[in-house]
Amino acid sequence: MRLSILAFSACAFALSANAGVLEDKADRFTGSRTVQWLSVPSEEGKFSLSASAYYLKGSSRPDGYTLRLVTWSARGRYTDCHHSNWLVDGVAAPNMDFGYTSSAAGSATMESFSLRTQRDTLERLSAAKVLEFQVCGTEGVVSAEDLSGMRKVLDGTR
Repeated sequence: MRLSILAFSACAFALSANAGVLEDKADRFTGSRTVQWLSVPSEEGKFSLSASAYYLKGSSRPDGYTLRLVTWSARGRYTDCHHSNWLVDGVAAPNMDFGYTSSAAGSATMESFSLRTQRDTLERLSAAKVLEFQVCGTEGVVSAEDLSGMRKVLDGTR
């Protein structure tokens, strides 16, 4: 019983801390490799940014990079509005056309805005001191931890 309570407490603390995780995994069946920073928002209505790189079998360079801005709530807040705008150190960032998806699980709906891009874009974004976004009128700032995670993905894919 004590072990179960301790395990539950550790999981709850880890989720509330919103610590992102860097993963570098190779799929032994397909030969592909993924380097990714995974981050989940710590509370309803907040946003987090994850970054990933995908290598095809036998490739020494990533096939591309993906950025994913994620939020969750009791019901989807952005089902009727999918646009986002970005500022890099206060300057508008063009060509940041993020696609929208959502999925419901239990009493929560996770909404995701994804952009498939190339290394030069990720380098420009990760060099920013401040990376801001606006999703349908809701403004936010990418956390220092998620910016650092994006840099770790770049470092892991040299």
